[in-house]
Amino acid sequence: MSSADNSVVNARRKALFSAACSIAIEAGFATAERAAIESLVEMLQSCLTEIGRSSRAFCELTGRTEVLSGDVFMALVEMGINIESLGPFIKRSNRITLPTPAMAPRSSTPKILQAGEKRSLPPYIPDHFVAFPDPHAYIRTPTHKQPVTEYEAIREKVASQKRDVERALTRFIAKTGATQSLFADDMTLFPLIACKPMSQPYLCALLPKDQVFENDEEPFNPKEPPGNFPDKRPSANEASEVDNPYLRSVKMPRKRKR
Repeated sequence: MSSADNSVVNARRKALFSAACSIAIEAGFATAERAAIESLVEMLQSCLTEIGRSSRAFCELTGRTEVLSGDVFMALVEMGINIESLGPFIKRSNRITLPTPAMAPRSSTPKILQAGEKRSLPPYIPDHFVAFPDPHAYIRTPTHKQPVTEYEAIREKVASQKRDVERALTRFIAKTGATQSLFADDMTLFPLIACKPMSQPYLCALLPKDQVFENDEEPFNPKEPPGNFPDKRPSANEASEVDNPYLRSVKMPRKRKR
C-alpha cells in the first residue's frame, strides 16, 4: 500500500474514532477503553461500507451510474434499519458537532524532464479531447548538426586534419625507423627522423620514376646467342600432370594416311 492510501485510511479512521467517541458521550459514558472504542469503530465502518455497497447495487440494478437517495433508503430497509427513527436522531438536543477535518497537504509530484514546450489544443479541437502528449513524442528533433558550408571553416578544418595526419605520420616513422635527438642525455625527447646520406642525391631529381618497385624489379638477363634456343615445350609427363584443361598444352591432330 502506498503512502497516499495510508494517509487516506488514517484520516478515515480518525473521523470514525471521533464519531464513536461523541456517540458514547451522548449516551452518558464518561470514560471508555481504547479497545472498546476500536470495536465500535470497526462496527461503524462495516455498517457504512455495507450501506454504500447495497446502495451501489440498487443503483446499477436500475441502470444508473449515480446513487440517489432512494437507493440509500432501500439499502437501509434491507439492512433492517428503521428509517423513521433517523429524523429524531438528527434533531436531538445533545448532539455534539464535530469540527470539519482539515485538508491533508497534497504530495507534490516530481517534475518530469520535458524536451520542448507543451502545446495547447488549437481552437478547432474541442476542450474535452485528450491533450497533446509530450513534445518529444510527435515533434521531430534532429539529432545531428547541419554540415558546415562556409569556405573559411572548411579550409580551417582541412588544414587541421592535414596537420594532424602529418604529425601522426611523423611520430609513426620516428617510432619505426632510425631517429636522432637534440639532447644527448635523453634520446626519447623530441625525436627527429634521421636523414639517410646519399652519395649523389641529385640523381633522384634527374632520373624521376612514376612508380617505384624496388622489390619487384626483375634482374637483367643478357641476350642469348641466336643459335641456342632451348626447347621450352612441356614434356608428356608434365602435360599429364596438369589437371586444368585450360592450362594444358595444345595437341595437334594427327594426319590420317590416305
